[in-house]
Amino acid sequence: MQSLQRTQRQPVDAGIKIQVEATAMQKLWLWTDMAKGEVSCLGLVDEVVNADSKRITSLVVKDFFLVKQNCSYDETDMDITDVARLITELESNDIDSRKLRCWAHSHGGMQVFWSGQDQTCIAGLANGEWLLSLVVNKRRDAIMRLDQYHPSHMYLADVVWETKFPLVDGLAEACFSEFKTKVQEVAFVPRNRDYGPASLRQSRKELQEAEARGALTMDELNDELDWLGLDRDELEPF
Repeated sequence: MQSLQRTQRQPVDAGIKIQVEATAMQKLWLWTDMAKGEVSCLGLVDEVVNADSKRITSLVVKDFFLVKQNCSYDETDMDITDVARLITELESNDIDSRKLRCWAHSHGGMQVFWSGQDQTCIAGLANGEWLLSLVVNKRRDAIMRLDQYHPSHMYLADVVWETKFPLVDGLAEACFSEFKTKVQEVAFVPRNRDYGPASLRQSRKELQEAEARGALTMDELNDELDWLGLDRDELEPF
């Protein structure tokens, strides 16, 4: 069988638009920066349905809610009692708690990937329909995952998504006018993202430390090495 490697993640188009409101995303980044290690939260998601086809055309994460939790450098464990408190609070404010369909968490200073612990948490949040999961880190890397539970469980581990910014009346027109007035463009060739030696050495070191600590399994380590285009033989011994 041919061994396929990729040097950069290529998110998959899920067939629907997936968005996170800018304010919600800012909350997640702030909590990520405040935490020494991992931290997690739950997101309220709206379904946007086409009036004619009755099909879901987009999923929009409207807000994130922080609950009591115990966190370490590479683990986050939400308090079940406080999750129940959040559900009760939402319902008392006439907000459908079934819209809690997104689990977001930070990997701190580590790479973004779906660890065995993440898989366990996602399995525990299965609801019979669908679930979004988002993992980020302090360097602003992020991966969104979409799980579908009906009629059978399938998931996309890395889907296309975007931050949804609020519309400001007249802003697009004003920016276009200023751009046309002040910007002179010439033909250019776009450059691919640079994965320099220094960046790869840092990533390799982090992965090696995570494996030694038990935070990464061998399969997870190999997956990350494939993504970076590195061979396991390139890991330096402690």
